[in-house]
Amino acid sequence: MKAGKAKTYLFFCRCAYICKIVEQRKLKFKKSYIVLTLVTLYAANYFLFERILLFNELLSLIGVGYFVSSSFTKSGQFILPRSAIYKCVLAFIGLGIFYAFISLRLKTNWYYYFRNASIIYSAFGFFIGYHLYTPQYFFFQKIKNKIYGYALVALAWRWPFLIDRNSYSYLLAVVQKKWTLHSLGLLMVVLVLYFAAFTSATVPMIMAAIGALVVIRSYAYFKLLTLSAGVAFVIFFSLAVPYLKLYHTDSTKLFGNVEYVYSQHPLFQLDANTSWRFILWYRAVVENFPNNLTGIGIGTPLLPYTEGATTQTTGTTDEYWAHVSGLHNTFITLFYRFGILFIVIIALIYRQVMREFFIHKKYYLHHRNDFSLFIGFVVLTMVGLFNLLLDSPTLASLYWVSLGFVAKAINVRFYD
Repeated sequence: MKAGKAKTYLFFCRCAYICKIVEQRKLKFKKSYIVLTLVTLYAANYFLFERILLFNELLSLIGVGYFVSSSFTKSGQFILPRSAIYKCVLAFIGLGIFYAFISLRLKTNWYYYFRNASIIYSAFGFFIGYHLYTPQYFFFQKIKNKIYGYALVALAWRWPFLIDRNSYSYLLAVVQKKWTLHSLGLLMVVLVLYFAAFTSATVPMIMAAIGALVVIRSYAYFKLLTLSAGVAFVIFFSLAVPYLKLYHTDSTKLFGNVEYVYSQHPLFQLDANTSWRFILWYRAVVENFPNNLTGIGIGTPLLPYTEGATTQTTGTTDEYWAHVSGLHNTFITLFYRFGILFIVIIALIYRQVMREFFIHKKYYLHHRNDFSLFIGFVVLTMVGLFNLLLDSPTLASLYWVSLGFVAKAINVRFYD
């Protein structure tokens, strides 16, 4: 009898323990869903959720919490996951803290210092993605129809403040579960509607990048294509340099005499926004070489300006533009601020991501929504090539969360 009672007691104890574990996991998933909801709202409309409600700062703070809670044992021992990307992100944060320290004496004022500091603390969003990799799959599958529905409503109204044309492309990518011709075609149709509604040159680039990732089958071909594109761009940019130098003809304006540059060759008149960016990149990369290899820090101007002047049609002072507007290529901006070490870190990250993706493409295509996470990360990369991304609180956390998802997906495959 005693043995029977003991077995019954153990049985009920085990049931109670299992129920407790299940309830804990449900609670953990609920908390994860709340955080993922914040990420989704931030991606959908930063006009409201960042500029007014400061979601980037909120997500960064949550990321700090995930980092601290997962990095130390009860005895205070530091734990470092076996992930090369994880280590690179820590290296970037360390680099940012170093430049934040030396910029204390270089800054123009405290406002621009803390405004640029978002480049550094936003990186903690990475730890949200890294630790919410599992629940994100179920979360995005649940809200897939809502993501498409909201996109169609926003496109119908054609009100730019209702949706961000760049970051929402990320959401459209990650909600894909299977990359069939049907799902790819549906995504391309929505992106075409995007382009028609908002006439963003970034959208065709995103579409081309998605198509390339789906079609290219090996890492060797990807490297060849990337190298070819890089060489072609360098040649084209070199040919454009004699014209780009002509911005000097009007030193009273912050960006120089860009209209005169446009008038010197028909190609510059095809897209004034792109030509204007070329001038900025020339000034940052070519004109300031080799001084730019060490970086200028944060809270410092990217361009020389006349104090009190307002030469832009937006009505914003040149001082503000010089500190906050960026160079409209997020990677060039961070290179200009943090020097060549940033290029080394970001190159290591992208090598790990793209090499892993193409070598194990079949695995990622059939495992959860891993393929979509890689696509989403590349989508944000394309956004950053011609826009503010890491250098703006409106999108920075989304990039780092996206990289966190990808880093964890790689880690899961490696130890699966």
